[in-house]
Amino acid sequence: MMFSIMLITPNNEFANLQYLLVTQMIIFFLGLKDDIFILSARNKLAIQAICAIILMVLAKARITNFYGTLGIYELDSVESYIFTFITIIGLVNAFNLIDGINWLAGLIAISTCSFLSFWFITNDFSLYGSIALSIIGSVIAFLIYNKTPAKIFMGDTGSLLLGLTITYLIIKFINLNHSSESLNLSFRSAPTIAISLFFIPILDTLRVFILRISKRKSPFSPDKNHIHHILLKRGYSHIKSSVILFLVNTVCIIICVVLNQISGKIIIPTLFVVTYTAVNLLLIRNFNKTNKSSILEN
Repeated sequence: MMFSIMLITPNNEFANLQYLLVTQMIIFFLGLKDDIFILSARNKLAIQAICAIILMVLAKARITNFYGTLGIYELDSVESYIFTFITIIGLVNAFNLIDGINWLAGLIAISTCSFLSFWFITNDFSLYGSIALSIIGSVIAFLIYNKTPAKIFMGDTGSLLLGLTITYLIIKFINLNHSSESLNLSFRSAPTIAISLFFIPILDTLRVFILRISKRKSPFSPDKNHIHHILLKRGYSHIKSSVILFLVNTVCIIICVVLNQISGKIIIPTLFVVTYTAVNLLLIRNFNKTNKSSILEN
Protein backbone atom coordinates (compact mmCIF):
# COMPACT_ATOMS: atom_id res chain seq x y z
CA MET A 1 0.00 0.00 0.00
CA MET A 2 2.81 2.43 0.86
CA PHE A 3 4.53 1.70 -2.44
CA SER A 4 1.23 2.22 -4.27
CA ILE A 5 0.95 5.68 -2.72
CA MET A 6 4.48 6.58 -3.84
CA LEU A 7 3.79 5.37 -7.37
CA ILE A 8 0.49 7.22 -7.84
CA THR A 9 1.61 10.51 -6.25
CA PRO A 10 2.66 13.20 -8.79
CA ASN A 11 6.00 14.88 -8.03
CA ASN A 12 4.40 18.27 -7.43
CA GLU A 13 2.09 16.79 -4.79
CA PHE A 14 4.55 14.46 -3.09
CA ALA A 15 5.40 17.10 -0.45
CA ASN A 16 1.82 16.85 0.83
CA LEU A 17 2.15 13.10 1.46
CA GLN A 18 5.76 12.66 2.51
CA TYR A 19 4.88 12.94 6.19
CA LEU A 20 2.08 10.40 5.82
CA LEU A 21 4.62 8.00 4.31
CA VAL A 22 7.01 8.66 7.21
CA THR A 23 4.34 7.83 9.76
CA GLN A 24 3.31 4.76 7.76
CA MET A 25 6.87 3.45 7.93
CA ILE A 26 7.04 4.11 11.68
CA ILE A 27 3.69 2.44 12.39
CA PHE A 28 4.54 -0.48 10.10
CA PHE A 29 7.70 -1.33 12.04
CA LEU A 30 5.88 -0.74 15.34
CA GLY A 31 3.26 -3.32 14.33
CA LEU A 32 5.89 -5.71 13.02
CA LYS A 33 7.85 -5.60 16.27
CA ASP A 34 4.66 -6.01 18.31
CA ASP A 35 3.64 -9.07 16.25
CA ILE A 36 7.02 -10.68 16.92
CA PHE A 37 7.93 -9.58 20.47
CA ILE A 38 4.65 -8.18 21.93
CA LEU A 39 5.18 -4.61 23.14
CA SER A 40 3.53 -3.01 26.16
CA ALA A 41 0.55 -0.72 25.62
CA ARG A 42 2.61 2.20 26.96
CA ASN A 43 5.36 1.73 24.37
CA LYS A 44 2.85 1.38 21.53
CA LEU A 45 1.01 4.53 22.60
CA ALA A 46 4.29 6.47 22.76
CA ILE A 47 5.15 5.59 19.15
CA GLN A 48 1.59 6.28 18.01
CA ALA A 49 1.80 9.68 19.73
CA ILE A 50 4.90 10.52 17.67
CA CYS A 51 3.03 9.63 14.49
CA ALA A 52 0.05 11.76 15.55
CA ILE A 53 2.30 14.75 16.22
CA ILE A 54 4.02 14.39 12.83
CA LEU A 55 0.66 14.31 11.03
CA MET A 56 -0.71 17.28 12.98
CA VAL A 57 2.34 19.55 12.90
CA LEU A 58 4.11 18.67 9.65
CA ALA A 59 1.33 17.21 7.48
CA LYS A 60 -1.17 19.83 8.74
CA ALA A 61 -3.80 17.12 9.28
CA ARG A 62 -5.89 18.75 11.99
CA ILE A 63 -9.59 18.95 12.79
CA THR A 64 -10.34 22.64 13.34
CA ASN A 65 -14.14 22.65 13.34
CA PHE A 66 -16.95 20.23 14.29
CA TYR A 67 -19.40 22.07 12.03
CA GLY A 68 -22.27 21.59 14.47
CA THR A 69 -21.69 17.91 15.27
CA LEU A 70 -22.74 17.35 18.90
CA GLY A 71 -23.43 21.10 19.05
CA ILE A 72 -19.73 22.03 18.69
CA TYR A 73 -18.37 24.40 16.07
CA GLU A 74 -14.95 26.05 15.61
CA LEU A 75 -12.05 24.93 17.81
CA ASP A 76 -9.19 27.16 18.87
CA SER A 77 -5.61 26.10 18.15
CA VAL A 78 -5.03 24.27 21.45
CA GLU A 79 -8.42 22.51 21.31
CA SER A 80 -7.75 21.52 17.70
CA TYR A 81 -4.41 19.90 18.52
CA ILE A 82 -5.79 18.10 21.59
CA PHE A 83 -8.88 16.77 19.84
CA THR A 84 -7.00 15.74 16.67
CA PHE A 85 -4.39 13.94 18.80
CA ILE A 86 -7.13 12.02 20.64
CA THR A 87 -8.89 11.26 17.34
CA ILE A 88 -5.79 9.83 15.65
CA ILE A 89 -4.78 7.71 18.65
CA GLY A 90 -8.37 6.64 19.25
CA LEU A 91 -9.24 5.63 15.69
CA VAL A 92 -5.94 3.83 15.08
CA ASN A 93 -6.42 1.75 18.22
CA ALA A 94 -10.14 1.20 17.57
CA PHE A 95 -9.30 -0.29 14.20
CA ASN A 96 -6.54 -2.38 15.74
CA LEU A 97 -8.90 -3.75 18.40
CA ILE A 98 -11.57 -4.71 15.86
CA ASP A 99 -9.09 -7.05 14.16
CA GLY A 100 -10.06 -10.04 16.27
CA ILE A 101 -11.53 -12.46 13.73
CA ASN A 102 -10.99 -13.31 10.07
CA TRP A 103 -12.21 -10.73 7.53
CA LEU A 104 -13.58 -8.20 10.03
CA ALA A 105 -10.94 -5.44 9.89
CA GLY A 106 -10.62 -5.90 6.13
CA LEU A 107 -14.36 -5.57 5.52
CA ILE A 108 -14.59 -2.47 7.74
CA ALA A 109 -11.71 -0.95 5.75
CA ILE A 110 -13.57 -1.69 2.49
CA SER A 111 -16.79 -0.19 3.89
CA THR A 112 -14.99 3.00 4.92
CA CYS A 113 -12.75 3.38 1.87
CA SER A 114 -15.58 2.72 -0.59
CA PHE A 115 -17.30 5.88 0.63
CA LEU A 116 -14.06 7.88 0.85
CA SER A 117 -12.86 6.90 -2.65
CA PHE A 118 -16.27 7.77 -4.13
CA TRP A 119 -16.35 11.17 -2.40
CA PHE A 120 -12.75 12.10 -3.24
CA ILE A 121 -13.05 11.09 -6.90
CA THR A 122 -16.47 12.74 -7.29
CA ASN A 123 -14.96 16.00 -6.09
CA ASP A 124 -11.77 15.68 -8.19
CA PHE A 125 -9.44 14.91 -5.28
CA SER A 126 -8.03 12.05 -7.32
CA LEU A 127 -4.86 11.62 -5.25
CA TYR A 128 -6.75 10.83 -2.04
CA GLY A 129 -9.30 8.80 -3.99
CA SER A 130 -6.47 6.71 -5.44
CA ILE A 131 -5.10 6.05 -1.96
CA ALA A 132 -8.52 4.84 -0.79
CA LEU A 133 -8.84 2.62 -3.87
CA SER A 134 -5.36 1.18 -3.31
CA ILE A 135 -6.44 0.21 0.21
CA ILE A 136 -9.55 -1.53 -1.17
CA GLY A 137 -7.49 -3.44 -3.74
CA SER A 138 -4.89 -4.48 -1.17
CA VAL A 139 -7.53 -5.62 1.31
CA ILE A 140 -9.51 -7.63 -1.28
CA ALA A 141 -6.33 -9.52 -2.19
CA PHE A 142 -5.67 -10.09 1.52
CA LEU A 143 -9.21 -11.37 2.22
CA ILE A 144 -8.81 -14.17 -0.32
CA TYR A 145 -6.16 -15.74 1.91
CA ASN A 146 -7.71 -14.65 5.22
CA LYS A 147 -10.89 -16.68 4.69
CA THR A 148 -11.37 -19.42 7.26
CA PRO A 149 -9.23 -21.52 7.47
CA ALA A 150 -6.94 -18.50 7.11
CA LYS A 151 -3.51 -18.84 5.54
CA ILE A 152 -2.40 -15.34 6.55
CA PHE A 153 -3.43 -12.83 9.23
CA MET A 154 -3.42 -9.04 9.33
CA GLY A 155 -1.78 -8.69 12.74
CA ASP A 156 -0.86 -5.37 14.31
CA THR A 157 1.38 -4.65 11.33
CA GLY A 158 -1.60 -4.46 8.98
CA SER A 159 -4.30 -3.13 11.32
CA LEU A 160 -2.20 -0.24 12.67
CA LEU A 161 -1.06 0.73 9.16
CA LEU A 162 -4.61 0.62 7.78
CA GLY A 163 -5.99 2.46 10.80
CA LEU A 164 -3.46 5.27 10.49
CA THR A 165 -3.92 5.71 6.73
CA ILE A 166 -7.73 5.67 6.87
CA THR A 167 -7.70 8.10 9.82
CA TYR A 168 -5.57 10.51 7.75
CA LEU A 169 -8.05 10.23 4.85
CA ILE A 170 -10.98 10.86 7.20
CA ILE A 171 -9.37 14.05 8.51
CA LYS A 172 -8.73 15.17 4.92
CA PHE A 173 -12.36 14.44 4.06
CA ILE A 174 -13.61 16.58 6.97
CA ASN A 175 -11.38 19.53 6.06
CA LEU A 176 -11.88 19.41 2.29
CA ASN A 177 -15.66 19.05 2.61
CA HIS A 178 -15.90 22.40 4.37
CA SER A 179 -12.92 24.34 3.00
CA SER A 180 -13.27 23.66 -0.74
CA GLU A 181 -15.58 25.57 -3.06
CA SER A 182 -17.79 24.20 -5.85
CA LEU A 183 -17.90 20.63 -4.63
CA ASN A 184 -19.99 18.16 -6.62
CA LEU A 185 -20.96 16.38 -3.38
CA SER A 186 -20.80 17.99 0.05
CA PHE A 187 -22.31 17.42 3.47
CA ARG A 188 -23.67 19.75 6.11
CA SER A 189 -21.54 18.16 8.82
CA ALA A 190 -18.63 16.02 7.65
CA PRO A 191 -17.58 15.01 11.22
CA THR A 192 -20.94 13.23 11.60
CA ILE A 193 -20.25 11.26 8.41
CA ALA A 194 -16.72 10.57 9.67
CA ILE A 195 -18.05 9.01 12.89
CA SER A 196 -20.30 6.70 10.85
CA LEU A 197 -17.33 5.55 8.73
CA PHE A 198 -15.69 3.96 11.79
CA PHE A 199 -18.89 3.41 13.76
CA ILE A 200 -18.47 -0.27 14.61
CA PRO A 201 -14.82 0.11 15.75
CA ILE A 202 -15.71 3.23 17.78
CA LEU A 203 -18.78 1.63 19.38
CA ASP A 204 -16.95 -1.60 20.18
CA THR A 205 -13.92 0.17 21.66
CA LEU A 206 -16.02 2.46 23.87
CA ARG A 207 -18.05 -0.53 25.01
CA VAL A 208 -15.10 -2.75 26.00
CA PHE A 209 -13.22 0.16 27.62
CA ILE A 210 -16.26 0.98 29.79
CA LEU A 211 -16.65 -2.70 30.75
CA ARG A 212 -12.98 -3.04 31.66
CA ILE A 213 -12.88 0.17 33.69
CA SER A 214 -16.10 -0.82 35.51
CA LYS A 215 -14.33 -4.05 36.54
CA ARG A 216 -11.30 -1.99 37.70
CA LYS A 217 -9.11 -3.37 34.94
CA SER A 218 -6.84 -1.52 32.54
CA PRO A 219 -8.80 -0.43 29.42
CA PHE A 220 -5.96 -1.96 27.39
CA SER A 221 -6.09 -5.41 29.02
CA PRO A 222 -7.21 -8.02 26.44
CA ASP A 223 -10.45 -9.95 26.91
CA LYS A 224 -13.23 -11.69 24.96
CA ASN A 225 -15.91 -9.02 25.37
CA HIS A 226 -15.74 -7.50 21.90
CA ILE A 227 -18.92 -7.60 19.78
CA HIS A 228 -17.34 -10.09 17.38
CA HIS A 229 -16.44 -12.41 20.27
CA ILE A 230 -20.06 -12.31 21.47
CA LEU A 231 -21.28 -13.19 17.97
CA LEU A 232 -18.89 -16.15 17.92
CA LYS A 233 -20.17 -17.33 21.30
CA ARG A 234 -23.72 -17.19 19.93
CA GLY A 235 -22.78 -19.64 17.17
CA TYR A 236 -21.94 -17.38 14.23
CA SER A 237 -18.80 -18.25 12.23
CA HIS A 238 -15.91 -15.83 11.69
CA ILE A 239 -17.09 -14.95 8.20
CA LYS A 240 -20.78 -14.55 9.16
CA SER A 241 -19.86 -12.38 12.16
CA SER A 242 -17.61 -10.20 10.01
CA VAL A 243 -20.23 -9.81 7.26
CA ILE A 244 -22.91 -8.88 9.81
CA LEU A 245 -20.75 -6.14 11.36
CA PHE A 246 -19.67 -4.96 7.89
CA LEU A 247 -23.33 -4.60 6.88
CA VAL A 248 -24.19 -2.76 10.11
CA ASN A 249 -21.27 -0.34 9.59
CA THR A 250 -22.33 0.22 5.96
CA VAL A 251 -25.94 0.86 7.01
CA CYS A 252 -24.69 3.45 9.52
CA ILE A 253 -22.85 5.25 6.71
CA ILE A 254 -25.96 5.18 4.50
CA ILE A 255 -28.12 6.56 7.35
CA CYS A 256 -25.70 9.45 7.89
CA VAL A 257 -25.50 10.23 4.17
CA VAL A 258 -29.30 10.19 3.75
CA LEU A 259 -29.87 12.28 6.88
CA ASN A 260 -26.88 14.59 6.38
CA GLN A 261 -29.03 17.73 6.54
CA ILE A 262 -30.21 16.84 10.06
CA SER A 263 -28.27 17.99 13.11
CA GLY A 264 -25.49 15.75 14.38
CA LYS A 265 -27.16 15.94 17.80
CA ILE A 266 -29.88 13.68 16.37
CA ILE A 267 -27.90 11.46 13.98
CA ILE A 268 -25.22 10.21 16.39
CA PRO A 269 -27.67 9.01 19.09
CA THR A 270 -29.80 7.48 16.31
CA LEU A 271 -26.81 5.48 15.07
CA PHE A 272 -26.09 4.17 18.56
CA VAL A 273 -29.73 3.11 19.04
CA VAL A 274 -30.00 1.48 15.59
CA THR A 275 -26.70 -0.39 15.94
CA TYR A 276 -27.35 -1.52 19.51
CA THR A 277 -30.83 -2.74 18.60
CA ALA A 278 -29.70 -4.53 15.42
CA VAL A 279 -26.85 -6.39 17.13
CA ASN A 280 -29.00 -7.38 20.11
CA LEU A 281 -31.80 -8.65 17.86
CA LEU A 282 -29.28 -10.83 16.05
CA LEU A 283 -27.91 -12.18 19.33
CA ILE A 284 -31.38 -12.88 20.76
CA ARG A 285 -32.54 -14.55 17.52
CA ASN A 286 -29.53 -16.83 17.37
CA PHE A 287 -29.66 -17.52 21.11
CA ASN A 288 -33.29 -18.67 20.79
CA LYS A 289 -32.39 -20.89 17.82
CA THR A 290 -29.53 -22.44 19.79
CA ASN A 291 -31.75 -23.09 22.80
CA LYS A 292 -34.47 -24.58 20.59
CA SER A 293 -32.04 -27.01 18.95
CA SER A 294 -30.63 -27.99 22.36
CA ILE A 295 -34.14 -28.75 23.68
CA LEU A 296 -34.93 -30.87 20.61
CA GLU A 297 -31.70 -32.82 21.03
CA ASN A 298 -32.52 -33.53 24.68
